[in-house]
Amino acid sequence: MSQEKVDRYKEQKANRQKIMKKEKREKLMLKIGGYAVVLLLVAWVGFSAFDRFYEAPIRYYDADLTALTDYIGTLGAEEETDAEDESDAEDATEETAAENETEEAAEETETVSEEDTEAVTDKEE
Repeated sequence: MSQEKVDRYKEQKANRQKIMKKEKREKLMLKIGGYAVVLLLVAWVGFSAFDRFYEAPIRYYDADLTALTDYIGTLGAEEETDAEDESDAEDATEETAAENETEEAAEETETVSEEDTEAVTDKEE
């Protein structure tokens, strides 16, 4: 058994540098991972606290909009004028059509009256 111990010791001594490098690498990775976790936790807590307690200042702006209101008013007036012109044109067309119908009805009435008058005069004779 002592020979086995001696052989194991010789193997460890021969690979000691490789084993030490591997252990150092593992320790370094654990440290980096631990720092990353701690950093994430601190950032999360900080962001949560900031989000909960910080209120952004509300900014109010004053603006003089009278020029814009006047301009929009003139645009509306021009549209109303255009609309009035169109409605006036439609009204004029309707009035002309109504006058034509009235004249035609009057002519028909005169024609019927003349025929009635002639028929009455023929009966009297």
